[in-house]
Amino acid sequence: MPRVRRVEIERFRGIRALEWVVPADQRFVALIGAGDGCKTTILTAVARALSDSWSVAFRDTDFYAGEFDKPIIIRVAVGDLDAELLDREVAGLHLCGITTDGALVHDPGEGDEACVVAELRVEDDLEPRWSFYRPGETGDPTAMRASVRARLRAFRIDDRVDAHLRWSRTSALGRLTAAQHGARGVLLAAQRAASRAASDHVGDELRHLTTTVQEHILKQGNGNFQALRPGLDTSLTNAHGNLALHEGEIPLTSFGLGTRRLVGAAIQQLAHPGQAILLVDELEHGLEPHRVAHLAGQLRGPGSFAQVVVTSHSPVVLQHLDAGDLSIVRRGEDGAVEVRRLDIDLQGVLRANPAAFLSRHVLICEGKTEFGIAMAQTARWDAQRRQSSSALPAAAALGVCIVDGSGSEAADRAGLLRDAGYIVTYFLDGDRSDTNQQASALAERGVQVVRWADGHCTERAICDALTPTGLATYIDLAITALSNEGEKTPDEARQTIRDHLRLRLPDDITDPLDPTTWVQHGVTLEDARIATATASSKEGKGWFKRIESGKRLGGLLSSDPELLAAEQLQTVLRTLHDYLYPAVDTDITPEAILGTAVGSADEASSL
Repeated sequence: MPRVRRVEIERFRGIRALEWVVPADQRFVALIGAGDGCKTTILTAVARALSDSWSVAFRDTDFYAGEFDKPIIIRVAVGDLDAELLDREVAGLHLCGITTDGALVHDPGEGDEACVVAELRVEDDLEPRWSFYRPGETGDPTAMRASVRARLRAFRIDDRVDAHLRWSRTSALGRLTAAQHGARGVLLAAQRAASRAASDHVGDELRHLTTTVQEHILKQGNGNFQALRPGLDTSLTNAHGNLALHEGEIPLTSFGLGTRRLVGAAIQQLAHPGQAILLVDELEHGLEPHRVAHLAGQLRGPGSFAQVVVTSHSPVVLQHLDAGDLSIVRRGEDGAVEVRRLDIDLQGVLRANPAAFLSRHVLICEGKTEFGIAMAQTARWDAQRRQSSSALPAAAALGVCIVDGSGSEAADRAGLLRDAGYIVTYFLDGDRSDTNQQASALAERGVQVVRWADGHCTERAICDALTPTGLATYIDLAITALSNEGEKTPDEARQTIRDHLRLRLPDDITDPLDPTTWVQHGVTLEDARIATATASSKEGKGWFKRIESGKRLGGLLSSDPELLAAEQLQTVLRTLHDYLYPAVDTDITPEAILGTAVGSADEASSL
């Protein structure tokens, strides 16, 4: 059954140039990627090139960069042709070949797949012209009739799906009726019966109003009507269809968009079982997660359609697909667009972090602590950028997606996403030699690595920057984290942390929860920092091993200078910031990025 095998687009909307070879085994294609990547434009181009309508409207704004002195050219190669298309009277005289690597040749050779290429060309007169295309062909191209394009059976389901819920000459319902009952007689009989029924049930109010209108027309001399009455207009049937599907007394055109799209897809499948090329823009649009998951499963099922091409911005949709179903769309600044099928090796990453595949830049955090810190920091940096004089875009607007790498899986995920062409930043602890070796290897592959200095874990790196008052606040945050996350009551949380600290402090310290008193027992600031960091990272599950507690910890990095001596963190935080946000002129100072000035030297020496 017909399948799209190659797409070429020149100067259409945001696409200056695109060459996309669709693998022969990819029956279901989900075009994904960051926003404004031209995914919908690709779908629109394919739909227009294979449209069986002559009334496709173009505007000056459809030309790339508004340059309508150069033509729009869209070519779509369709392979796996059936006997009907191979007939000499249809397309058999205009076949070309597509090689195993996706190149087009004038005639199919040994090992090549026979295909037909529909070319749609639009000049500055805005008139669409369809023709057969064969590379190297000389002379004037042969026009491709609408009847030939109709045999390619390409249908698009979008916001204008209502046309498929009515009976008309070109709708799926109309074609289904004609195919099963032989002609238009069934439709004509139904329309005539509906017209008589409508006339018979017109109320007195409408009859009186019609009489008044008729009399006024006669008085004005604008006509000589003698029998005006309300009735069902059947003159629109061929173009628009006035006979539509109803649920009881309610037409389906009045239902929600999601339901209408589902019904439209079902009608297309029924009209051309296993034979149609279905195009769906934003598969999830108008549907709840459970219904879109069900729809994705149906469309991927064997025998549903010859081929399905969808776009999606939904992690829910991606979770129900295979990595081999996905093709990432990327647009360069010069208008060149690339479509790249993802490797099946990404399946595990897809299940764990589907949102990452919809971004430009993935920030992979080694664990939940780093994830929470990154969330807190980007929220603060975004707020600073909004308030800056130049109103800079937030991380999300720049295509940044922050994900939890789940510890030991993080390095592998970072590498796989980088190999797939994503910008990847890897934020991790620095206290394990094996992880550090992996991170260094990733840096050589183009991953941007952010880790704490001196081989420290996150807790140690933060504690090394805290003043005595900051250490006390750190402990209070831990008590709040353990109690708010449902593990313990506040008293139990305090006792747990007290027990953890006692293991690393002199026995004569009576109140381990107040670091400002430890100096009386000979504890230096460095020892206090080490004791607190070790207790918080090594005991049990750690104090900050959940996302919400990580966010609280991240908030500490932007707090009062009496709590934080920030010079130790400056390099790491500045590096993380600069990786996530492009270098532009800004009035945000380095101190603002850190969220604080350098801590009090007097207090730092007071222990």
